[in-house]
Amino acid sequence: MSYTVDLLDGLARLLHSAGVGIYRPDGTYAAGETAITIAALPPFPDRVICLAAYPVTDSPVLTDTTTGIQVRTRASSDPRDVDALDDEVLDVLHASGPHVFGAVPVPLIFRVSAAPIGADTSGRWERTANFHARAHRASPHLE
Repeated sequence: MSYTVDLLDGLARLLHSAGVGIYRPDGTYAAGETAITIAALPPFPDRVICLAAYPVTDSPVLTDTTTGIQVRTRASSDPRDVDALDDEVLDVLHASGPHVFGAVPVPLIFRVSAAPIGADTSGRWERTANFHARAHRASPHLE
């Protein structure tokens, strides 16, 4: 796979193995489950952890890279539920490592920011958190 695919898939599987949610790459989830998805926030189920990657810094001479991971969480109409889900994600990811996700070595993951983003049109509360993954990204131009 690619760097970004390996990284996000690995993070989803890490959260799944910790019992925070359920990751199914085919995207089929039951109503009472907490879905772990990549890039897209589905309308159902109510509880979702959605992962998306964005570049932060890349070394011009080494394979060292920092990739941002947006973790968007959604739960119920009770804002405490999404706070608790966000806390579960933090407990698994913050200050964790080293990991190897596919071909991607990740020495360290840590949270850099988080904020509530209100309720969606169905009244389900949402939050967003940003983590940085310090990793090594292979490239034919880097040592």
